[in-house]
Amino acid sequence: MRPYQKEYIENIREISALTGRKNPDGLSPEEYADRLLRDEEAIREKAARNMELLREGLLPALDHLFEADSEELGELEEFAAQLAGGQETADEGVFRLIHRALLSLARQKRDRCGMIRELYWLGMGYYWLCNKLVGLPIEIVEKYVSQMRLCFTEAAAYLKYFDEIEDGETRGYILRARANMALGSFKFQGEKIRLVRETLCIMQDGSYREKAPELPWDRYLYMTHQQMASSVSYSKETVMSSEDMASIMESAYIVYHRRLEEAARDGHTPLRWAFPYYAMEYYCGIYDMDHLMARIEKLMDRVDPEDYSPEGLYGMLSLPAFYCQYLEQYPQRIPARESYVEALYRRAMDYADSFPAQEDEKLSFYLRQLSFTYIETGGGVPYGVYLQKLLLRFAPEAYIHSRMVGEAARALCGLIMEEEPAFFDDIEKFRQIVDPEEKRRQVMEDALTCGLLHDVGKISFLELYTRTARQWFAEEYEVTRLHTVSGHLLLSERASTRRFAPVALGHHAWYDGSCHGYPETYRRLECPCRQMVDVIGLVDWLENISHSAQAYTGLEKSFDDAVEEAVSLEGRRFSPMLTARLRDRHVVRLIRTAFEEGRREACRRMYGRERSSENTSTAP
Repeated sequence: MRPYQKEYIENIREISALTGRKNPDGLSPEEYADRLLRDEEAIREKAARNMELLREGLLPALDHLFEADSEELGELEEFAAQLAGGQETADEGVFRLIHRALLSLARQKRDRCGMIRELYWLGMGYYWLCNKLVGLPIEIVEKYVSQMRLCFTEAAAYLKYFDEIEDGETRGYILRARANMALGSFKFQGEKIRLVRETLCIMQDGSYREKAPELPWDRYLYMTHQQMASSVSYSKETVMSSEDMASIMESAYIVYHRRLEEAARDGHTPLRWAFPYYAMEYYCGIYDMDHLMARIEKLMDRVDPEDYSPEGLYGMLSLPAFYCQYLEQYPQRIPARESYVEALYRRAMDYADSFPAQEDEKLSFYLRQLSFTYIETGGGVPYGVYLQKLLLRFAPEAYIHSRMVGEAARALCGLIMEEEPAFFDDIEKFRQIVDPEEKRRQVMEDALTCGLLHDVGKISFLELYTRTARQWFAEEYEVTRLHTVSGHLLLSERASTRRFAPVALGHHAWYDGSCHGYPETYRRLECPCRQMVDVIGLVDWLENISHSAQAYTGLEKSFDDAVEEAVSLEGRRFSPMLTARLRDRHVVRLIRTAFEEGRREACRRMYGRERSSENTSTAP
């Protein structure tokens, strides 16, 4: 690889190490907080350096790609391979950028094998992106799923030229692309099952096998059976046809019994494939729902909480998500299982908390699954607390930002309530409170919670927010805008957090409703909580632009400059009732102090959590 490519990858490793370095290592709380600040500054410097490397090295190379020799193209492919998803050095945005350019080159040169290869890898780049959107409705993520599927579909279309293509690797890409057409979300599960069924027919077609005997056909076939076995629809709203159920049951049987044979020496049922097998027995009418849930409970109870293998990870986090999804659909079964569900979540959080590697793609994926299927119970962890714990453990930078926003919002709301006690009376909860002091206290309390929860949608994009190796590309900005929709979806589905959902949705909207803000689904004048959304939107912007967002935006402003710019955006970006207060130096000092106090409190909680984990791991 070229020097700039090696330096870029090394910077990613160092950023990952700095991001993951949260252990106090014998430091005092004050020393720990200082080290976090130094680490954040080091991350910003390395992210800025990475952008220099891209501007000086990669982007000019892509501009002159048609003139590149085979050695330079090989180095680009090697560089991209280092950035593929699921690795310590992953940078999927640059990965897609390179393969998009290589695909364009292959099209210009009419290089059929090159086009097929690059279509496959670009499709994989979008697949890793789509994995971050788990839990969001298909209508929201369809654009990205379609981009992924178009890449795989075009590559798979060359199956009709299978005889003409002599290169075995290219033939493999065609078949793998054909199978990958069934990845991602579908409006109707039957579409996915149809695609997998067609792929199974191809994988079992003797004529194709004869033409390319060098390919690992049995492995392809088995993996396609795994794909079919995973195609069970767990929604009671989705009706599978008898043909679909028969196809899934056959594949589930093949996969499950092969895994049983592999596991015969230790006598353990393979969790990952036992579940779809059991589910299909339920859908076929062999067993009822209570029997299915009892079998799932037996699988979960058998998992070793110290098993951090893919099988253990699935059993501790993903299987509980599916279990709770059934309970959501059949709520009449929840009361009898409340204590079990509460223990299940405690166990899952303890497991995630003790997971040895903070940056693990599957861990993030399964935690997102669990977040979208969370069931609140009387004696369990409230959903808002659960989400804050996730941020504290897996996105500490986002947690620090949220705590700072919450403290500043609380301070600002306290001041507003002293001057205008009816300021938040559009919110029915506050309008009904007669005692001014009690009303002020509750407004301030809600303002803190709004700040703590306004960015919980970032849970869907942990890798982008916690491993910021450079400024984001336009596509990444666009995707991360969905954190508002994701946060709204998470909070609105649970009774204890429902009233905070508008803040998650609308904190990036503009006061004047212009297209500069997002998302379009937030309409300020229709929202009773708009005054609180305005507050969170302002303090969130001030903190982001003066600190937290500098690494991935490349913009650097002092706090005073941020305040000045906020005032200049009065009536457009921000509420004039709030920016008018920013002309008062006392209010500016109040917000600055609240940011400082919020950061100290966040660092103190991080320190306490890490010390607690440290003591637990070293306890006899």
